[in-house]
Amino acid sequence: MSWQSSAASTAELWRSDHDPSYDREKGKRSTSPMIKLSQFEAFNAVMRTGSMTAAAAMLHTSQPNISRAISKLETESGLKLFERTPGKLIPTADGLALFHEVQRSFVGLNELTEAAHRIHRSGSGILRIGAIQTLSLSLIPRALKRFTDTFPQVQISVQTAHSDVLSRWVREHSCDLAIISNIYSHEGLDSETLYSVEGVCIMHESHALGAKEVITPKDLVGERFITYPKGDPPRAVMDRILQDAGANVSRVIETSYSSITCSLVMQNVGLAIVNPFVARECLQNGVIARPFRPAPRHDAIMIFPAGKPVGRPVEGIIDILRTQVDDDLNATDDWLKPNH
Repeated sequence: MSWQSSAASTAELWRSDHDPSYDREKGKRSTSPMIKLSQFEAFNAVMRTGSMTAAAAMLHTSQPNISRAISKLETESGLKLFERTPGKLIPTADGLALFHEVQRSFVGLNELTEAAHRIHRSGSGILRIGAIQTLSLSLIPRALKRFTDTFPQVQISVQTAHSDVLSRWVREHSCDLAIISNIYSHEGLDSETLYSVEGVCIMHESHALGAKEVITPKDLVGERFITYPKGDPPRAVMDRILQDAGANVSRVIETSYSSITCSLVMQNVGLAIVNPFVARECLQNGVIARPFRPAPRHDAIMIFPAGKPVGRPVEGIIDILRTQVDDDLNATDDWLKPNH
């Protein structure tokens, strides 16, 4: 029951107890208008300040407006709320009883108001986000750090999978948002490109190629090269680049996982061409990065259930992801230099 209904019910109860001609059941079925919130607000202000003039000042209105609101409240409730003497209002027993009920209801209303403000400040609900493995170990954790600082009350679920699986989860509404590398079908999805960047070459800091400003396909000849398994789309793109450059790279280690690629490079097992967001995660562990030309492109696409309204948590993480991408890319030039 709302606070307004509670206060109105109390007024009705007192009317039935003090007016023998009043039929409570009939009253419930009557078509008389419900007592307005503004009338209870005026009554509350008069009880708290002791006069209609002070109540008017408290509510930023005029004394006649307060007087009319009190008269309507008395008429519609059937209660006499005040004894009127020259220059003075004295609450009746009915008035004091109703004020007790109104106070209790206003406390609840104030709590609801504060709750609304708190939700606006810190958010609520749940954020269900999915991402390809490359980003779930790099960009996503950094973005979620910012998100939890801004939306501390929101519960978070993070899942990782291939792009086709993530697309299915979004279509099924199992994820509010996913970040994928390829869209195989736009059916049931809305999308937005988060970034499109060039891959970079990562190697151990002791590697001789670290002295070069730019790595080319020819530089990979004779080197042990860590790349995707055959059949993966990124492997086909990389093989085409090497083939077009006439670079025969035969010493190959295959893995689908960026975390394994980084670990192998840390151990100076070989070189790799990776997403710069992956490269950034390796740089504090004896790994350096250099531009690679011509470079394969790495795309990140945000997808959402088609036609579904985006809630505040999703809006928040989208804004944070855009900011995080800009910050990370702005810092890229510094750690791609040979003397970094």
